[in-house]
Amino acid sequence: MPRPKRAQKDKYGETKQRYQIMLTETASAELDKVSEELGITRSELIEKAIRQGLLSQVKLEPSEITDG
Repeated sequence: MPRPKRAQKDKYGETKQRYQIMLTETASAELDKVSEELGITRSELIEKAIRQGLLSQVKLEPSEITDG
C-alpha cells in the first residue's frame, strides 16, 4: 500500500513545524521501509515513535556517552 505524501493536518491538535535531522543511509532506508510497510509518512512514523515513548527505550553503550 503506498504511503500518503503528507500526514493529516492538526491530527494531534498542533501545527507541525519543519525540522532537519541527519541520518545514515542505513537508518534512512529502515525508516523508509517501516513507514512504507505501515502506509504512513516518515514524519508520521517519527511522531508516533516519540508519542508512544519509544525514544525512552533507547539505551546508550558506555562508550557512546560523552561529558560533552
